[in-house]
Order: sequence, then C-alpha cells, then structure tokens
Amino acid sequence: MIRKTILDNGVRIITEVVDGVYSASIGIWVDVGSRDENELNNGVSHCLEHMLFKGTKKRTAKEIAQEIEDVGGSLGAATGKENTCFYGRVMGNELPVAIDLLVDMLVHARLTRKDLDMERQVILEEIKMYEDDPEDVTHETLVEKIWPGHALSRPITGTAKTVSSITAEMLKEHVASVYRPENLVVSIAGKFDEEAALEQLTHGLGRLTRGQGKQEIGAPTIKPFTLMKDKDIEQAHTVIATQGVSITDPRRYALAILDLCLGGNMSSRLFQEVREKHGLVYNINTFRESHSAAGLFGVYAGSSPKHVPKVIELTLEEFKQIKSDGLTEQETNRARTQLKAELLLGLESMRYRTSRNAYGELYYGREVDVEEICRDIDAVTSADIKDLANELLKTEYLSMVVVGPQSALKKEPALVC
Repeated sequence: MIRKTILDNGVRIITEVVDGVYSASIGIWVDVGSRDENELNNGVSHCLEHMLFKGTKKRTAKEIAQEIEDVGGSLGAATGKENTCFYGRVMGNELPVAIDLLVDMLVHARLTRKDLDMERQVILEEIKMYEDDPEDVTHETLVEKIWPGHALSRPITGTAKTVSSITAEMLKEHVASVYRPENLVVSIAGKFDEEAALEQLTHGLGRLTRGQGKQEIGAPTIKPFTLMKDKDIEQAHTVIATQGVSITDPRRYALAILDLCLGGNMSSRLFQEVREKHGLVYNINTFRESHSAAGLFGVYAGSSPKHVPKVIELTLEEFKQIKSDGLTEQETNRARTQLKAELLLGLESMRYRTSRNAYGELYYGREVDVEEICRDIDAVTSADIKDLANELLKTEYLSMVVVGPQSALKKEPALVC
C-alpha cells in the first residue's frame, strides 16, 4: 500500500513497503530544474546536483562515498528540465544510513568556492562530452530552436559560458530560494521500517522553513524551422519533430501507442521500413518529451549523409499513411500490451517504484494506481490515435535538424506530409 505523509512544513513523503524483497530505494525530489533558471544562471540546478556530493559540515566527499559503500549501497543524482533527484539504494535494514546521508547533503551542503572551482572543471568536461556526441547536439539544437527564448529551451547542464560564471553565492541563493520544503518530495519503496523512516525524515527535514513556492511558467510557442549543422563526422544525424502533449494531457496514452507503433521498437513501421527493408540506418526511433506545460514528439535517425533525403522521404511517407489510414487493430493491441507489460515489469524494481510514486505526486498530486493506468491504456481507440496523428503531424508544425558533413548534404529536403 502506498502511504502519503505531509509534514507540517509541507514536505511530502511517499512510502511503499514491499514484502519479499531485500532492498530499499529512496529518492528526494526537488521540484526545480533548468526551466526555473534564467539566461544568467542557466546550469545552476545541475551544478548544485554535483556540489551536494562535495561535502557537508560534518562529512567530506570521500566520507559520503565511503559511508554508503560500507553498507553495500549506492548514491546518485539526476537533473532534468523540471526537477532534480538525489537517490540511494541499500539493503532494507540500512535505509537509515541512506536517509542520514541524503538529508545531510541536502540541508548542510558546504558549497564552498574551492569545491566549486574544482567541480566546475568536471561539469565543463561533461558539457564537452555532450558536444562531442552528435545525437545530443541534434536534440539540444532542436529544443533550443523550436522553443526559442522559453525556459524549457535552455540546456540542463548550462553552457560553458554560464557555468564559468556561476559562483558559490549563486548556489547558496538558489538553495535559499527554491530548495524549500514545499518543493520537496521524498519517495521510498522496498523492505524497510516505515515508522522509523518517517520519524527520521521528520527530524531531518521537518525543521526547514517554507519559501514562496515556484513561479509558474506558461506553455512555449512552437516555432518550426529547418537547420543543417556542419560537423565533421561519418554519419548524419537527423531529427524531425513536431509538437507533442504535456505530461498530464489525457491524450498521453494515445501518443504512447503512436510512438511505439511508429518507431518505438523493432516491429515498428519506421524500423521495419527504413532499416529492415531499405537498410539505410542502424538506428531509427521515435521519442516523446513531455513536461508540465508542453511536449515534443519526433523521429531520430543516424545514417550515411547520402541517405538522408531517402530517410526523410520514407519517414514523411509513414506520417502520411498513419494520418490517412491510422493504425491497424493488431498494431494498436500490440502496443497496448507492451505499455502495460512495461508498467507491470517495472514494478519489480524498487527504483522504478520510487520514481513512479514521486512523479504521481509531483505532476498529479496523488497516487496514480496501476489499474487506472491500464484502464486508460485500454480505453484508447484507433480513432483516437488517428485523430492525434492528424493533429500533431502537420506540415506547418514540422521542424528538422540535420547534423553532419555539409559537403554531402547538398539540399534541404522539403518537410511535407
């Protein structure tokens, strides 16, 4: 059973005791990400994710690593557009160690200039790593150009310029502003002493003082574009994208089915047509990016530069066919089964359970149970999917980025579907 506890200061704690497992997984979500930054401090949330591991008032970075590894556990963190998560995985009886470390990192991080100067170099190397990955470059370019000027268009890591200008004072100001109890969600799943965990978290987080909450942002306006970006690499990396749906949109399951059938697996139309039948790519897939205010839906393919026009042509033909004829009942049923199986198989992972429960609270304010999701998936009809395809896959919405050697990309293909 999933239990929700709200501390007096607004911290939300979601617990799920699972019998028959050995482990416990914990995540502390801060409902703040790169969308809550500005052009000057872009990357500060991601920088904080790194800095919380650099030591606290009573522990060094090495001691944090040693204490969790002494009990056979692990810690990690991730920053997104809309939230940041600090997580741990341990044997169930060692959960108090993970809670103590994560709370100490969150509440008592030292955030010194010396640590920042050292970690800044690590982050700059991370940015270089992404810039060396043409698939990452393609996607980041897409998001930046399709939502120009909007908070969601900014890179999660920040840029070399903005990261170089982040100071320890900026980090402390960000913590004071948004690392507040009303923005915290703690999620735990696995085999653990529930009452002891709640008592420990109440002691560790219950004395934090409330802030003013997050500033809401409006939905971005999509701006279609085409961009050919020169990069001296062997393959060309192509993304064709359109508007998607928000993470709470009732049509999200219709889009999930469309995603699977168009390019989400080995039986999908694009995989079979572009890779298996024509042999033009090693990798082609569709993707969904959903946030609270908006979303994107698109296709990614990596191919020889000379094959880009044909890959685009075949992709657009599949768009046209789905808009005209929809999906077959067999395709729709297969996708429904896959979505439900993915959900149910995921429940075998305690990390998955903590994430699912946390996102239910962050985006819906409640538990979204498995039976409800399965019912909503089964309720999607072929007509729903066809209608959504016709709404999203419009010529006037399409954008494209191609990253590769421009000497081989002599002409911009027309995006007409």
